Amino acid sequence: MKFYSFFIIIFFSSLSFLYSQENDSNQDPLLIEDEVEKKNILLNIFKKKKDTLNSILPNIRKYVIINANRDSTYLDTTLTIKKHYKFNYLRKDNFELLKYSNIGQTYNELTHNFDFLSFLPKFSFSSKNHAYLKSKEIKYFQVPTPLTELLFKTVMKQGQHTDAFFSSNISEKFNFSIAFKGLRSLGNYQNILSGSKQFRFTTKYNSSNNRYNFRLHFVSQGFENQENGGLTDESITNFESEDPLFNERSKLSAKFEDAVNYFSSKRYYLDHQFLLTKKKDSTQKNSFSIGHRFEYETINNTYEQDQASEFYGIINSGLNGISDKSEIKTTLNEFYTDLNSNFLGKIQVIYTNYNYRYKSNSLSNEFDGFNQNENALSFKFNRNIFGHHLKATVSNSLFGDRLGNLINATIVSNKQKKFKYEFGLNISSKHPGFYYELYKSGYTDINWKKDINKTQIENIFLKFKSIKFGDLRFDFRLIDNYTYFSLISQNKTLKPVVNQLGSSIDYLKIKWNKEFKFGKFALDNSLVYQKVNQDGDYLNIPVLLSRNTIYYSNTILKGAMFFQTGISIKYFSKYYSNEYNPIISSFHIQNEKKIGGFPLVDLFVNAKIKQTRLFLKAEHFNSTFTGNNFYSSPSYPYRDFIIRFGLVWNFFN
Repeated sequence: MKFYSFFIIIFFSSLSFLYSQENDSNQDPLLIEDEVEKKNILLNIFKKKKDTLNSILPNIRKYVIINANRDSTYLDTTLTIKKHYKFNYLRKDNFELLKYSNIGQTYNELTHNFDFLSFLPKFSFSSKNHAYLKSKEIKYFQVPTPLTELLFKTVMKQGQHTDAFFSSNISEKFNFSIAFKGLRSLGNYQNILSGSKQFRFTTKYNSSNNRYNFRLHFVSQGFENQENGGLTDESITNFESEDPLFNERSKLSAKFEDAVNYFSSKRYYLDHQFLLTKKKDSTQKNSFSIGHRFEYETINNTYEQDQASEFYGIINSGLNGISDKSEIKTTLNEFYTDLNSNFLGKIQVIYTNYNYRYKSNSLSNEFDGFNQNENALSFKFNRNIFGHHLKATVSNSLFGDRLGNLINATIVSNKQKKFKYEFGLNISSKHPGFYYELYKSGYTDINWKKDINKTQIENIFLKFKSIKFGDLRFDFRLIDNYTYFSLISQNKTLKPVVNQLGSSIDYLKIKWNKEFKFGKFALDNSLVYQKVNQDGDYLNIPVLLSRNTIYYSNTILKGAMFFQTGISIKYFSKYYSNEYNPIISSFHIQNEKKIGGFPLVDLFVNAKIKQTRLFLKAEHFNSTFTGNNFYSSPSYPYRDFIIRFGLVWNFFN
């Protein structure tokens, strides 16, 4: 798959290059006998090519990127500190996440996050949630010339991380893009190899009269993770002792040597819209359109283990090993109307039909599951009024057991440029995930079928955005029916069990961002304060989380290179971190060991030469002299000091 995707990208790039080098002259200079005339024609061709190369790149704002909500931005090839934060496996800022020792593993969450925009059931097998590409994350493009982007980054050990992308407009109205993201990293600990393949194809079309348009994508994703279950108690002691014998981390024993987790997904998506009203001229804003959105997806998660482990108990009779496979198939159809009015604003009515089928232990003749067809109705409203932008969404399940309800309302000031504020309310009722309700395993003690209530969350937020004081956001939420995994017993087992909290949880989050600039120096700050009021240790997060980056920027080599160099320090206070549990590809709570209270110091040098951005980072630079007290979860150590290099290269044909 990787080879074919790469071949297709190179093929289209080559075609574009050939067409861009086409000779405009009707005469072939090699066929002309007169040397003077031949010389003049060659000089003219060279001059044309030189002029073409000087003006080959149109305004960068014409390279348009369109998201799932039809909001657009343009390609950004600059080098900023935000680009530095996003140069990672996820390609987005992971400030509120805690990485594991190997790239491509899961992430521990340092804050409580919730998707208030969707009433569909939450993503099952949550350890894959961060790397998994959702429909709302897929981008569509409109480009005046073919666009290519190549990413490369070194990994922990024996492997590489690449992401290749190509987009072109076949005509002014029709665009396509194709991309492949691949990873393979052995890792430094036993049985912890990570690998992934993510292929994505998009296309968009607007008719010549702009009355019909569609957006389509296909995404295929596969993740492979060898699971070692974390270090044994003896190995944790050896790790913390700082014995030089165990500086080679592969000498530390892990719980599992034969466990593997496989996750795969295929998704087909189409969103098309037809404008029913005719525009008299370009200034007319009143319009009415109808649309249809279709999405079909299959998800498979498989946990395989050759031999039974004492951490999970006894294998069911007749089985030689474990092969627990869960399947989820969903079909989403949404029919909607769009009304744009100068007087009423934008009003959208959406009818949703959601069909799903879930099967657990699907490889066995004794598999169990459920399926249902459900419907919901939604209203969306957008309007500018009295210098503010008002946006509201109301969704209600018509019938069915697992679709939720939501109410979202925000009001944003849009007059002041130096100071803006936003106030909002979110009320959500959502199914916590299919695997909380039903799970069947080859292990005797890991089977459940439960009646699960929907998680209820009420959230109020207030956000300020000031050029002088930075961004400040307050979130206060009330959580009911909080659903989580715990362990059947605490006697050194990993047997998960589902729990749903009967009492409420109060959660407060305050987040501040601000960058200060002092000439060519800058200090970028992010700070999070969190407070949880609950009857026990269920929602576990650190009280303080911070990241401070001081860096220097300048242009050198007569303007040929722009570079940044600096130091970034991330810190979170001690807390009872959730522990990763491989068999359910998720996390369970624990209250025996706290992690945190250690700084994560990174040194970096970034540079930009034309359209190429280079990144060099010394990760966790301080690990060699602060002691081995760094963990991603209680039995999984964080990354040791490592130097990694990478680049992002944009080029235009």
